[in-house]
Amino acid sequence: FDRDGRPDYLLFNSTTHQTAIWYLSGTILVSGAFGPTLPNGWDLVAVGDFNADGKPDYVLYNAGTHQTAVWYLNNNVFVGGAFGPTLPVNWSVVGVADFNGDNKPDYLLFNSSTGQTAIWYLSGPTFVTGLFGPTLPANWNVVGAADFNGDNKPDYALFNAVTHQTGVWYLNNNVFVGGAFGPSLPANWSLIAP
Repeated sequence: FDRDGRPDYLLFNSTTHQTAIWYLSGTILVSGAFGPTLPNGWDLVAVGDFNADGKPDYVLYNAGTHQTAVWYLNNNVFVGGAFGPTLPVNWSVVGVADFNGDNKPDYLLFNSSTGQTAIWYLSGPTFVTGLFGPTLPANWNVVGAADFNGDNKPDYALFNAVTHQTGVWYLNNNVFVGGAFGPSLPANWSLIAP
């Protein structure tokens, strides 16, 4: 968030809807700042640069209306926003990545009832088109997207809540091209993001 080339933590308080950013140096907390507070009914589901200013923005989701929104940030300060596309029932945004190589973030969607994945290609917060991705086996969830094999294409990070097994599905845009198991997590732990 502070563009120092190091990852930072984004925190969300589900009771107060307050956001916060912890600035890190490796694993050391350097400082922190409160971000904007989300309205009731909205959850923070992902982060991506939607206005091409080089700064992360919030992706919000309202489970009651299925509406998405993007909040543009300057570090931890809200500077504007726009509504994104409304999702179909049973679908949720589980990640943001540039799946089609146009240098714009896209939504990674997951239907936990069917195991189906989809990618919605966006221009800023505006829906352009979408494609279905691979369907996951029973008990598996996709929890986000990142480039795990260094081919400059996002892959799926997977988690099986029954066995605690993690995995990666390698993709070329929306097409499955291979996979690998990752480490198993200890009991009572869940993978929530890559």
